[in-house]
Amino acid sequence: MPASTRPPSLAPPVRAVALGALGVMAALVATGCGGTTGQLSAVPAGSASTASAVGQPGSTAAARLSAEQLPNGVAEGWQPLSQPRVQAVTGDIQLNECASVSGAATWWQQGYVGVHRTPAEQDLFTFRDAAAAQAAYQGLLTQMDGCQNQSRAVQAKALGLADAQVAKTAVTDRGTSWSRQWTGVEGLSAAGPQTDHLYAVLQGTRLAVVHYDEWAGTHAAPYSTRSDGDLLTSVAQQLG
Repeated sequence: MPASTRPPSLAPPVRAVALGALGVMAALVATGCGGTTGQLSAVPAGSASTASAVGQPGSTAAARLSAEQLPNGVAEGWQPLSQPRVQAVTGDIQLNECASVSGAATWWQQGYVGVHRTPAEQDLFTFRDAAAAQAAYQGLLTQMDGCQNQSRAVQAKALGLADAQVAKTAVTDRGTSWSRQWTGVEGLSAAGPQTDHLYAVLQGTRLAVVHYDEWAGTHAAPYSTRSDGDLLTSVAQQLG
């Protein structure tokens, strides 16, 4: 497994920051019209974020999970990488090699680093109406249905192997979660063996997405997905 870094990439920007030190915060400076490309700059701990809050929903703070509620929260001891930020967006926001979120009006995000130097992130996408949010969620479901084949195609091109295994780990009336076990390709993901966890919950005009990347060799025991349904329920409760 490589050093605990994710290079600047299309998205998710917060998780693309160098994770070597807890005392460094990451600030995304989006370029272009859609937030689909970006640059990362480090902000020392205690400094104000350079990001501006554009169209931030009033209930965003209440909608987010606490660090302890994030996947494997007790074992990871999640610490924020930066102050939460929100920005207006157009176009698509890439979540991973397989899926993106389309049509959001605003994008709130908070990145974390754990004691194993692994990353997690919360995203909250707000849409102009419930129909647009539903369309984005359905699009995410469709894209993730093809994620195993897409991941293997990325691997075959870059590594000459194809070992990706993607599975749904939980489904509720408002959300879905997945795990992807694979040898990652550096870019949107870190290189090397890992299991990536993705959670998505829809409520009204908002779509919440939680990411957790678990890199091989960093944990005494693998994270169990048996509680993924409970995590989806927690996200839904936070959304109200």
